[in-house]
Amino acid sequence: MVVKAKRTGRPRKTSKRQDKQLKAICLENRKSTTKQMKHKWEEVGVNVCDRTVRNRLKEMGFQYRKAKRKPALTPKHKRTRLQWAKERQSWTVDDWMKVVFSDESRICIGQGDDAGTFVWCRSSEIYEEACLKKTTKFPQSLMIWGCMSGKGTGEMTVVNSSINAQVYIDILDSFLIPSIEQMFGDDEIIFQDDNASCHRAKTVKAFLEERHIQSMSWPANSFCTAGTK
Repeated sequence: MVVKAKRTGRPRKTSKRQDKQLKAICLENRKSTTKQMKHKWEEVGVNVCDRTVRNRLKEMGFQYRKAKRKPALTPKHKRTRLQWAKERQSWTVDDWMKVVFSDESRICIGQGDDAGTFVWCRSSEIYEEACLKKTTKFPQSLMIWGCMSGKGTGEMTVVNSSINAQVYIDILDSFLIPSIEQMFGDDEIIFQDDNASCHRAKTVKAFLEERHIQSMSWPANSFCTAGTK
């Protein structure tokens, strides 16, 4: 006959059913603090301290993490991104090495949300919708333009004025062309920039065509530029 050993230590304060209630409270709003979840748990009759709430969530695999940033995407944005990826799914490393990526970036000086937003999530959930902090573009104080490729970094410059088509052409002529010559010589390249109106102007298109530079299509609210500046 097997005799069940008597359990030692302090008795558990919550039941499996109550733990499931806490899990539901956490999943309802990932940004809730321990104290907020404790109060909600009390509403269904569970009276425990903040530490117990943290311990139960930890047992379920949740950690209080800083939310990952992600651009706010519409269904159309997602469809366009998927189509863009499918069109290039057979590209080789050599194909990607030909691409010169570029961007303007606004740099914040003395401002910003350094503290971030924290959420409760498990390791496998850090990119789940409920665990993300959505980001949007907003004006900053200093703009730079730069480019890079698999062969190295190109030129970078501070832009001291708003960018229209002519200013952009001047940037490409003064900084992109020398970068291409430095990294690729006379080899063909594919140039990437985003869909800003000044980038898509007819005069810019003509400038690139005159120099036999192939442009890459780019999804709106792109994964390299949107919400990360």
